[in-house]
Amino acid sequence: MIGVTILGALFIVQGATAQGNSQALNTEQALFVYTRCQEDHLPSGPTRANYIRNWHQWQLKPNDAITQCYAKCVLEGLGLYDAKDKKFTPKGITVQYQAYKSISGATNDAVAKFQQAIGALDAASGSCADVFKVYLPVHNKFADVSRKLFHGTVEGAARIYAADPNIKKKGESYIAYCEKRVYGDSNKDDLCKARRYELTGTDQLKQHIDCIFKGLRYFNEKGLNVDEIVRDFKLVKKGNLEQQVRSVLSKCAGRTAYDYYACLVNSDLKEDFKSAFDFREIRSANYVYLVQGNVYDPAKVKEEVAKADATVC
Repeated sequence: MIGVTILGALFIVQGATAQGNSQALNTEQALFVYTRCQEDHLPSGPTRANYIRNWHQWQLKPNDAITQCYAKCVLEGLGLYDAKDKKFTPKGITVQYQAYKSISGATNDAVAKFQQAIGALDAASGSCADVFKVYLPVHNKFADVSRKLFHGTVEGAARIYAADPNIKKKGESYIAYCEKRVYGDSNKDDLCKARRYELTGTDQLKQHIDCIFKGLRYFNEKGLNVDEIVRDFKLVKKGNLEQQVRSVLSKCAGRTAYDYYACLVNSDLKEDFKSAFDFREIRSANYVYLVQGNVYDPAKVKEEVAKADATVC
């Protein structure tokens, strides 16, 4: 399934949350999905490289629990499978095709056949094994068209990035992306205060935090995604603070991104939140950061954030 060539990987993800069937996935969203599914399902140890190599070549093997759950994760992220209802959901294929048909290279006939094949699948129990068993023949037959539809080629992804300047680019952190969109060349003083975690309360800062929270998936279609924030604490080895994080957020008086951000910054968790947020900033510029085997290094993160600060302040 899909390459991370846009990471050559074969698919999309749950931590990457599916967009449902109503919205097409752009290249950034697809890349986030593929890499998050890999983060969540790749094994550690000597076999890891083999899984990556196979998946990047669109080969769903080895046929084991790891690959099976990875495939299910991606199908959910692409909106092709609904885990709650335990059903395949082909409607989003049309949405995806219509959004990018002038660029993707997928043909109407091939897309229609792919959609029909997905719609005919029965997920049985909904387990990774059952979903994978029925999906694998469809994947093998329609890998080319699904790859074109969901930005799985280097050439196709490049065309979309070039055509849409509003998409966050590879190598650009979500913080930098939002800085550019919200601040541009204006109010540099407010922006620099923001990078120091100062709560100025300006409309621009509120818009900036809203942009960041959506980009980092701290906000999704259901509202605040507490699990995603907790995940970032865990990645800086602060998983022991999970209950405190949940408590701070649940007691927050407001319901906007800025409200939640301010509650964390004003809490006893401030320094730990800064560590988690800074590490996420670095990773948001490189979605394969963890897939490549990198781990949290406080000194390295501090150095990279200082470089980012220096570009704007």
